[in-house]
Amino acid sequence: MSALPPPPRVGPEIAELRRDLLAADYCVDAVAERVGPAAQQALAREEAVPALRLLGRDTDRLAVLVRLLVLGDGVPRAAVDAALPSLGTRGLVSLGLAGAAGAGPDDEVLACVDVEPQAVADDEGEGAWWVVSDHGELALRGELLPVDHVLGVGTASMTLIEAVLPPAKDDVVADVGCGSGIQALHLSRFTDRLAATDASARAAAFARVTFALNEVDAQVHVGDLLAPFGRQRLDRIVSNLPFVITPRSSGVPEYTYRDAGAVGDGISARMVREAPARLADGGIAQFLANWEVPAGAPWDERIRGWVEAAAADADATGDVVDVWVVQRELADPALYAEAWISDGVRPERDTAAQWYRAWLDDFAARGVESVGFGIVTMRRRPAAHAPLRRYDDRPEPLPAALRDGLAAGLAGHDALGSLSALADEAALLGARLAVSDGVVERREHAPGSADPRSVHLVDTRRFGRMIRASVALGGVVGACDGDLSLAAITSAVADLLGEGEGEIRAQVLPSLRKMIAEGMLVVRG
Repeated sequence: MSALPPPPRVGPEIAELRRDLLAADYCVDAVAERVGPAAQQALAREEAVPALRLLGRDTDRLAVLVRLLVLGDGVPRAAVDAALPSLGTRGLVSLGLAGAAGAGPDDEVLACVDVEPQAVADDEGEGAWWVVSDHGELALRGELLPVDHVLGVGTASMTLIEAVLPPAKDDVVADVGCGSGIQALHLSRFTDRLAATDASARAAAFARVTFALNEVDAQVHVGDLLAPFGRQRLDRIVSNLPFVITPRSSGVPEYTYRDAGAVGDGISARMVREAPARLADGGIAQFLANWEVPAGAPWDERIRGWVEAAAADADATGDVVDVWVVQRELADPALYAEAWISDGVRPERDTAAQWYRAWLDDFAARGVESVGFGIVTMRRRPAAHAPLRRYDDRPEPLPAALRDGLAAGLAGHDALGSLSALADEAALLGARLAVSDGVVERREHAPGSADPRSVHLVDTRRFGRMIRASVALGGVVGACDGDLSLAAITSAVADLLGEGEGEIRAQVLPSLRKMIAEGMLVVRG
């Protein structure tokens, strides 16, 4: 493993870099067009050769910037000065973003970091920015990552971004374990009160540069998890935790971007326990986590224990904690070890085998049968109604509208609570319900049959929930447009089918409650 250069720094020249990158149209779409589809697909696989061959020694601005800031290629000083006319090589070196072999026009300039364009599309519309991080696989050309490596934008980062519920403009929001700052960039589109923390001073330095380059106003602190906030209450906590379970064994590297130094899943347990205590009323924490599954135990047993400990702390203050865990993957110890051994750049065969044995020995010592990975959503609120407890095992790919599903589920839980619908039928019958966007009716017919073999109500936008619908349920849901009370609708359907109101309501109310809880039906009043 090679030593890393000092982290970059914020200086007045950062404005010149921003101006030059904008003028060069250094963005995702322009880069993709410049390198072409085949090389772009190779870049997504961390393969640099096709792009390097294509760009060759071209000196147009985009070619120079991609070679320098993405591929880690050496570029003549004269070409860098032409591609960045405001900043130039001198400015890059001053900011700690590059090093130069000399002052001559043909002397080579090498970037010390990656500066990669990113695109965004969310509730605020489309946008673009740049993320500053240590060199990744493309630029390292097979070298092992140093342990204090600061990661750019990874798969886990994007998973969390797809789940995060947008904060309000005046919410106090914290990105915990910010790394190079990608979560905070997304959050900055919604709030003006943003802070970012990381236990790594190196990562915090990269985040400051990323924020300055993108003109994002965020306080950056160095500290362990939520410690930098003291007793301050937060409206949102978002964290791509360094959740990876790493054996505490000599020779196995402990990468700061993914490993917090805890034994087993200790960092995930800490976050579940500590986050609710830092939330304001109505505040929401969302983070990625791993949890160990002991042999013979349900996948959610361990995390349920953490949740109940956190809930007991909140109960003492008169508040409750809502919890929704979505498990995305469940891996056996061997598969888990293989995934993280090959993360970054895979070591030599003998070294990989040593790490592999250490991982399996570590899991065996604690009786771990598998490891879960997923998204934890926690909300603190006054105890107006019973707390939400949901543990969903969703190994298949989640929909792009994951955040919509989480938001709808929280709103549905609140609606049921405010209606006292779990216990009070009259309250539910007095409500006016409307079908959510994306809910469709699907019918299956046997070949040649006019009558459907089955009818299902399916949520196509959120979690893909599917509820088998009787004739009565289909008729009731079909009439839910927000105008009529549920009592009036069920009465009309009973008359239409020639059955008693009580019988129809007994059939449909359990399914209607489930649809409200899933966000498939919305309470209008």
